[in-house]
Amino acid sequence: MNSRPVPAFFALAPSGPVDLLQQRVRLRSEDQTRWGRRALVAALFTWLPLLAISLIRPNSDADIPFWRDIAVHARFLVVVPLLIFAEGPIGLRSRMVTSQFLESGLISGESIEEYGAAMTRGRQLINSWFAELLILTLSAALVWAAVKSLLIESSAFWFERVTAQGVALSPAGWWCFAVATPISLFLMLRWLWRYLVWCWFLSRVSRMKLNLTGAHPDRMGGLGFVTFHQSVFAMITFAVGCAVSAAAANRILLGEATLKSYQWPIIGIAAFAVLFGLLPLLVFTPSLARTKRAAWGKYTRFGSEYVWRFEQKWMRQEGGEEMLGSGDIQSMADLGGTFERMVDMRVLAIDRRAVLSFLLAIVTPMLPLLLTMMPLRDIVKILFKALI
Repeated sequence: MNSRPVPAFFALAPSGPVDLLQQRVRLRSEDQTRWGRRALVAALFTWLPLLAISLIRPNSDADIPFWRDIAVHARFLVVVPLLIFAEGPIGLRSRMVTSQFLESGLISGESIEEYGAAMTRGRQLINSWFAELLILTLSAALVWAAVKSLLIESSAFWFERVTAQGVALSPAGWWCFAVATPISLFLMLRWLWRYLVWCWFLSRVSRMKLNLTGAHPDRMGGLGFVTFHQSVFAMITFAVGCAVSAAAANRILLGEATLKSYQWPIIGIAAFAVLFGLLPLLVFTPSLARTKRAAWGKYTRFGSEYVWRFEQKWMRQEGGEEMLGSGDIQSMADLGGTFERMVDMRVLAIDRRAVLSFLLAIVTPMLPLLLTMMPLRDIVKILFKALI
């Protein structure tokens, strides 16, 4: 018997002190229909003041005016709302995965308590005040460093103004870099933290004693549901792709870079995004490999014994029992199907759908850039060849 009750699940979102404070002041609820509304409010809160201030006090001498700053529009109208909206699907999927491990019986009896401890620790990590305070501090530091580098650039942006002391932030710039940008960077870094906690959780689960099955229909020993739900993190990958693509577009508009100069960085970012998205699934490889090796031995011995008895009964008899309608024939066919599933079992808990979801998520925002380098048909061919 377990000495303490096992939590039913833990979810990556909503979580953390910021979410807790929003719940206390009733800015956040568990009503799933409000995810889109919260995302829209966040987009308007960060972007509308920039629009209003830029209309009232425009910087007509800027090399990149507000309306041509693709990066700022992508960051606050796409990335920020997407990072907030993603809390709904990712929170739901992570809850389903953590509960499914228990409900499916994959966690052996002797590891139940350890699994409960892992979920409890996971909750503590994503709800940590220290972690979110560190993320907030890091966000502020990165924004400050970015502002200092932007103000010394030769190109003039809409958020700058020239003073007697030199170049300084305009009122729109203060809102952008004191409020809006820290919010977007905080959301991005917080998702990175949550994802690292998720990687840690799956890694710890992979080291427990799991009741994996070599002939499971999902051909992943019973872990197919983890691979299926992992694809939801492609929403974060898409947000990163939007931010990177928009930043590159700004540099191209300024004439500081050519599209060809971004060719290898784009390929590198796409490869890293796919690898990073699938990384948590690789921790199950040792368990799956052991399961398949054990299944080979057991099913081979069982199959040899079954076939030998079948031949003794049906191939070497003279007359006797009528073969037509015998259940032995169907059992032989079932055994063959079971053995084929075992042979086809993957030792990598990864399928093409998961790879495609992360690849498309990072490449799709970059298509407007790539389309200026090669036809869409060639891009599609390259993507599909990478998956074959």
